[in-house]
Amino acid sequence: MIQKLMRKLWEADTVLSVVFTLLYPIMRIFSPPEKLIKPYIRNGQVVADLGCATGYYALALADSVGPEGKVYAVDKNKKSIRVLEKKVEKGGYRNIEAYVSSAADLNFIKDRSVDFVFANTLL
Repeated sequence: MIQKLMRKLWEADTVLSVVFTLLYPIMRIFSPPEKLIKPYIRNGQVVADLGCATGYYALALADSVGPEGKVYAVDKNKKSIRVLEKKVEKGGYRNIEAYVSSAADLNFIKDRSVDFVFANTLL
């Protein structure tokens, strides 16, 4: 197990990736994303996750909206979006669209098409 973790850390191309690799398991214990979003998200909704980073909440949102829904995962960090895209591919998600963009520039999302905007810790 330690060897697997060390390999992941060695292959990480950014400090951000290393931090999230180490923190996600701990965060899931104390703050599972499903618990935070469950009261607000329904099957079939369209959600925008602004400042999605590597997808901690985006993946849970995608599970909550189901295959009929959609998640726009937006972050200005290209490397974070690349990490998320790998997770999306590995997990077989078909309802997540990831974009490198500022939260101020969302021209790829059709006006009035989003049911819920999630912007946890977005500055």
